[in-house]
Amino acid sequence: MTLDQNRLVSAFASISSERLTNLYGGSLRLPAGGTHADTAFELSMRRWDDLSSEEFTACFDLVKNNLMGMYKNSTMGWSPRKKMAEMKESGLIYILLKSKSATVGFISFMVTIEEDECVVYCYELQLPESLRGRGLGKVLLSIMEDIAVKAGVPKAMLTVFSSNPAQHFYRSLGYNPVEHSPRAKNLRNGVVKQPSYYILGKSLL
Repeated sequence: MTLDQNRLVSAFASISSERLTNLYGGSLRLPAGGTHADTAFELSMRRWDDLSSEEFTACFDLVKNNLMGMYKNSTMGWSPRKKMAEMKESGLIYILLKSKSATVGFISFMVTIEEDECVVYCYELQLPESLRGRGLGKVLLSIMEDIAVKAGVPKAMLTVFSSNPAQHFYRSLGYNPVEHSPRAKNLRNGVVKQPSYYILGKSLL
């Protein structure tokens, strides 16, 4: 990790929601047209500790509804307390997708160091089933990537359950298993055993 990388991580860890919006608010754009155009959506961005209790609860409920079953079937198990603590980690930035003032989707991410490399790590990208397939997930991920590029962060990373169909979405956008990701194993009987999760990465610069 270089001194510049350390400064970048520290800057994002301490940035205020106001300065975050001033510097990167121009990235919060929903493209005109598309299958989401029939609904009025708005985007807002801030640190996790500036979320209202209603916003945080809406985000947690999305995670619970979408992923609880996958957690229970993985080696990690499901713990609401641990998941809430993870969603409140220092340095996490949230971009909320809102409709009629209600939070209907979000992406959360952090600029951090992984394997001695400065990355933007996507913690969550969550939408209800009713809003999937409309290009909104791609928009949220693209905004995160755009902010990272503007800040000079060279790589994006995320963790996805091997049982999560979303891994195909991420791979279609250029995310592939990184060197230290768990890998599938070929067993003696010819069965391929998938890991509980993959760590995917994408070069941005």
